[in-house]
Amino acid sequence: MDFIEDYPNLEAAQRDHFQHVVTRLLSGAVLSPGSPLKVDPDWRFAERYRDLIDSYLRVGGWRLDIDLGLRMARAVHEAGIQRVRLTKLESLVLCALRLYYHEQMRLASDQERCEISVGDLRERLIQAGKPAAQLSPRAMVQALRRLARHSLVRIERGFDAQDHESIIVEALVEKVLPADKISDIEQKIRTYTATQAKRDAQEDSVLAPTEEEEAGE
Repeated sequence: MDFIEDYPNLEAAQRDHFQHVVTRLLSGAVLSPGSPLKVDPDWRFAERYRDLIDSYLRVGGWRLDIDLGLRMARAVHEAGIQRVRLTKLESLVLCALRLYYHEQMRLASDQERCEISVGDLRERLIQAGKPAAQLSPRAMVQALRRLARHSLVRIERGFDAQDHESIIVEALVEKVLPADKISDIEQKIRTYTATQAKRDAQEDSVLAPTEEEEAGE
């Protein structure tokens, strides 16, 4: 479908829905079918009129990225102007969640979503070499809320990053970090934690007293 030719043929209600869906997409929303009890009509509209929406978005340098397998749709700028720069902790958390998502998807499971507790995520980061002292609830909540704002994870309102609280890893993580990059993601985690450990060791050596200082006490 072509926007210029086909949009005028839509009924008034369909044009209103079209504008609503496009506005959501350009605001950064990721559309999905929703739950069986509460289906998102915007997803159905995007699925049915995906060529028309894509035609409209391309006028402004965007495109509709719709994946019927992952059942998600989003607007992507061709020049990548909506790319987000993450902090090192946010990147590390995202990589750890991606690896967990990959593990869960390889299991024969009927689960409809990928869910992990904050405590389990923190333990994974510690095992990867991240000092526990740098994974306080305050640090974790800031990182996870940032990822949630970009639809990479879903957390409940009032989320405080306590060990018992849950994180739902969204399917978008599979698009942002494709499966063929899993080995690269694992290497990035090892490199980051090794670099952090080296930096911490250097700081400790600077703070530690020399033999002369100890003798002079």
